[in-house]
Amino acid sequence: MNKLLKLSFILFNLFAFTTCAVFAQVDKIKFDKQTYLLSNPESKTKNYNYYLKDENIDNWHTKITLANFSDLTNPTDAAAQYAHEIQEKTKGASVLLYPDAATVGFLTYPENKEYYEYNTAIYKPAKTKGLDRFSYARRFYASELGGTDAARKKAISFAEKNNKRYMEMINKEATKYNVD
Repeated sequence: MNKLLKLSFILFNLFAFTTCAVFAQVDKIKFDKQTYLLSNPESKTKNYNYYLKDENIDNWHTKITLANFSDLTNPTDAAAQYAHEIQEKTKGASVLLYPDAATVGFLTYPENKEYYEYNTAIYKPAKTKGLDRFSYARRFYASELGGTDAARKKAISFAEKNNKRYMEMINKEATKYNVD
């Protein structure tokens, strides 16, 4: 009887810890030779942000975001819809859609143009339900670069030189990380 009780306890613990591990979000992501740390592990919306050490939601320069969209099923349609939403939200945003790869690259900015932001995102089928979006973003702050025009030019130059590289990188890295 004692052996049966011990075996039951061991099996229960294995099941409990294995179940918790399946639903835990990774706490760091290695991308482009840098380590990004999870900032919001308790996200109820399955939208997880990763920042470099010493950066956060208020001061970040580069960011990785993993998000799950349980109601979406078609990566190509999701990328096209995302591109449309970006153009609707920010008039004048530059958006490149690669439907065959379910990938979007874009430059955007807030209304006050305090920064310009380069982004690239890819949609992939999730392991359990819906689609996961893996995205990389980089900000160029006007206050750090000598004004709005300098930030805009720096962001455009970065996108022109690096868009293909980052799209290839997110395509490769997205398969390593899942939200669900």
